[in-house]
Amino acid sequence: MNAIFSRKSQGQRSVRAHQLGLSLLEVAIALVVAGLLSWASFSAYETVTSQQEVERGRAEGQQLQSILRAFALRHGRLPCPDVGVAASGYESLAGLDCAAGNQLGWFPYVSLGLQIPEEALRARYAVFRARRDDNRLLDADLAVSLERTGDVESQENFNDVTDLIVGLNNASALSVATTRPHLTGDAGAAGAINCTTNVVMAVAYWVVVPLKDADNDGNRLDAPHASTSLCAAGPSAPLRFGADDVVVAESPAQLAGWLRQSLP
Repeated sequence: MNAIFSRKSQGQRSVRAHQLGLSLLEVAIALVVAGLLSWASFSAYETVTSQQEVERGRAEGQQLQSILRAFALRHGRLPCPDVGVAASGYESLAGLDCAAGNQLGWFPYVSLGLQIPEEALRARYAVFRARRDDNRLLDADLAVSLERTGDVESQENFNDVTDLIVGLNNASALSVATTRPHLTGDAGAAGAINCTTNVVMAVAYWVVVPLKDADNDGNRLDAPHASTSLCAAGPSAPLRFGADDVVVAESPAQLAGWLRQSLP
């Protein structure tokens, strides 16, 4: 009887040990599964957050482009960049005109009725300027309001958007120069993104909207953009890690066409 009881007790202990082993295995599997699910959730969160940031940048770029167009239609010129170190948000004017040589700086948010975003997200802005003091009919300084069609002050079209359209046409006739705002490629049909070897086209303006510093390199702008460069990547360039600045731009001909269609 004792032998039978001993064998029965040993069997029960064996079952309990076996059950305990299964429980530990199940716990281990559960921990692994939980870790994988946590990693997948975190990755999905990062992806969604990054996409939201891209959409924010694109929306802001489109908003700034619309405001630039409206400003040009109303004032017969494009805004002057904010070249101040402090980025106050105001156009850098000398009297009533854009100071000579100012073609690259910060977007003049305040002058255009906008609030200045946080420092890391402030957009860079460049405007085409090719002044002709000897012949106003050929002038292509797009940041100044100038009578280019020969109207006199008493005439309705004196110094208005039609003069800007002439300036844009004059700008279109000039060859692309790296000393004025221009675009490089887009890593696609427009070729490589390289401001040295692939200068693609001149622009009436470009705006570069930086996103969050995804690669944590401490630079608000990503290559090929730099605070002193008149070159911007093509707007259709793919946004990717380490190069996610949003670019909006128009050639002189494109902006002139939009202004013509928008005339009353």
